[in-house]
Amino acid sequence: MSAPAPQRYRSAARRKGVPDDVLANALASMDRIRATDPRITPVLTLRHLALLTGVPYRYLRQVVARRAALGYRTFHLRKRVPGRSRTRLICIPPKSLKEVQRWIVENVLRHVAPHPSSFAFHPGSSPVLAAEEHCDCSYLLKVDIEDFFHSVAEGSVATVFQVIGFQKLIAFEMARLVTIPVDRSRPVPDPAARWPAIPFYHCAYEGMLPQGAPSSPMLANLVMRHADEQLAALAARSGMRYTRYADDLAFSAPRGSTVTLADVRRFRAHVLGILNEHGFKPNLRKTVIRGPGSRRIVLGMLVDGNRPRLAREFKDNLRLHLHYLSSPDHGPAAHALARRTGVSSMYHHVRGLISWAACVEPDYGAEALERFRAARWPLVQPRLAEMAETGRK
Repeated sequence: MSAPAPQRYRSAARRKGVPDDVLANALASMDRIRATDPRITPVLTLRHLALLTGVPYRYLRQVVARRAALGYRTFHLRKRVPGRSRTRLICIPPKSLKEVQRWIVENVLRHVAPHPSSFAFHPGSSPVLAAEEHCDCSYLLKVDIEDFFHSVAEGSVATVFQVIGFQKLIAFEMARLVTIPVDRSRPVPDPAARWPAIPFYHCAYEGMLPQGAPSSPMLANLVMRHADEQLAALAARSGMRYTRYADDLAFSAPRGSTVTLADVRRFRAHVLGILNEHGFKPNLRKTVIRGPGSRRIVLGMLVDGNRPRLAREFKDNLRLHLHYLSSPDHGPAAHALARRTGVSSMYHHVRGLISWAACVEPDYGAEALERFRAARWPLVQPRLAEMAETGRK
């Protein structure tokens, strides 16, 4: 949704009797946002956002003030490699709030470019492209950020919107709409000092990005931009390469470089220091160095050659599925029963594995897909994405 031309906007505002100073401020705000990217839809006030999204203004104001029962649906998922906690908190926003968050994604965030070292959560991104950056490396350092989304505070999110060009108040209000309040058990900015003229907005707790909201991934990417700049500069000075895929950071030294194990260890200390400065806590259990003689894996792909390859464990798992699915003594129904799942779930699970294999190793993926289709599948309900894809064809 593009903004109106300045001439048309000025003419319509004058016909409605808008004061010249208010009109000038509105046009200046629109110009600042357009300077970031002309495709971004300017939002001038919270009431303006309500009009653009079709969500009632009263509801938005209650959410911003933390007065409304937000209605997030929460549950926990067990982590494969636990850090400070063994589970991951997932927060799914209610329908009306999710619509606003999706509108912000489609009309604002998707038009703001993250740092070039980021390979997730933006159009054209891919984990395979991230892994390609580290192919044929001698040393590999992997760092994981713990509780990535929950480490991003509403103040950092508001700063992102301000940098895009939004005025301070609407930037704060949009930040409240995409975060949830949480007691962090640490000092937080005094809301009365930040917004003395709006007591209705005072809240004792500062918000964080909820994992499960559609706006959180892109916002976390943009909040990380300054840290990405520092990490990329540090890597360049040290003769290393740097990529980040969400909360997975990878640094590598090209084969033939003069980088030693001692250099990588010193480099690791600087990386952890930069992350701490920006409020991110590394998961030390998943922070590892891999050198010559060890397998170097980035995002599940081997990068010790000249192109990414699927790990042996992945191929063994897929091969096992295809064996039982195509075996006359087993087949899809018996295999699904043995795995304590349904045939439809098994179908989509294995099909997803094959799609990933085709992204990394196309020939291997094509061969696996042929074997998959040869299995005697009963009628399986397609997923909505597959139905949409079939419709486009």
